[in-house]
Amino acid sequence: MSKKNLIVYVHGWNSHAKARKAQLLESELANHGFFSCTSLTLKNHPKEAIEQLIEFIESKQTDFTVHLIGSSLGGYYATYVAEKLNLKAAMINPAVWAYKIFENDRGQNVNPNTGDEYFIDQSWIDSLEDIHIENPTTKRYLVLLQTGDETLNYKYAEKYFNGANIVIDEGGNHSFENLEIKIPQILLHFS
Repeated sequence: MSKKNLIVYVHGWNSHAKARKAQLLESELANHGFFSCTSLTLKNHPKEAIEQLIEFIESKQTDFTVHLIGSSLGGYYATYVAEKLNLKAAMINPAVWAYKIFENDRGQNVNPNTGDEYFIDQSWIDSLEDIHIENPTTKRYLVLLQTGDETLNYKYAEKYFNGANIVIDEGGNHSFENLEIKIPQILLHFS
């Protein structure tokens, strides 16, 4: 008997397990026979978030074939975890050189969704650099980009994931408009 498929949605910076995309994916897949979806509220420090993800996924792999969907910073995390654990992943407007983009966010921060306070310092940024994957195994990725992303320039992800299955929509935004219409394509990638 083959295992069921579990999709782990990896949220972005200052988000949480009940974010819009997580809820959309969970509800769209709730009655699907072969796929289910879950999400975790990740710890704020990158090193702790990665440890949390790996521990959770490894605990599920006996019963499930695990796949990842990563959004923004979650896409950066998902790339590392996909490479480490040999998983397929779908990316939604992913961050690709995350350790370069948090310079302006140093100091005290608060996740507005959880109320958690944390501090971004050099070691926090270094921990992002420590998990950077220089050359991702492109065949394992589906990369969904929107040119209207106001937070991350889609061209960086297009270049970084060159050779992967990349879908670029004109317009849209960082939150990724009309994600629900991409679900069949995501599930096909995981099949």
